[in-house]
Amino acid sequence: MLCGILTGVFNGLLPFTIVAGPGGFLLLTAAYGAVLWKLRGTTIGGIVCNLQIVRSDGRPMDWTTAVVRALGCFLSIAPAGLGFFWIVNDAARQGWHDKIAGTVVVRVPRGRSLV
Repeated sequence: MLCGILTGVFNGLLPFTIVAGPGGFLLLTAAYGAVLWKLRGTTIGGIVCNLQIVRSDGRPMDWTTAVVRALGCFLSIAPAGLGFFWIVNDAARQGWHDKIAGTVVVRVPRGRSLV
């Protein structure tokens, strides 16, 4: 929702902007996810739900992994969201984008701050 609001604001304020149109929205959404996954390990929605993205191999999140995961989300959503529905039946609870990037979503204990 945040990316949609920002796209609308930028399109209304600036005569020409990189976030114009659906391509700009997708670019902004991918950048939003990649930056927050790298810097915080989660997004705003993840903070609310106490979820964090970690690498399967235990190493710290790097830019390459964050960007690959963000771009992999497009592959997960392309066939009617099948890559996200895959999470329900997967033993490791990974979507296609998680499998591609080598990441997993974990629940963070309530006492630990993600901010």
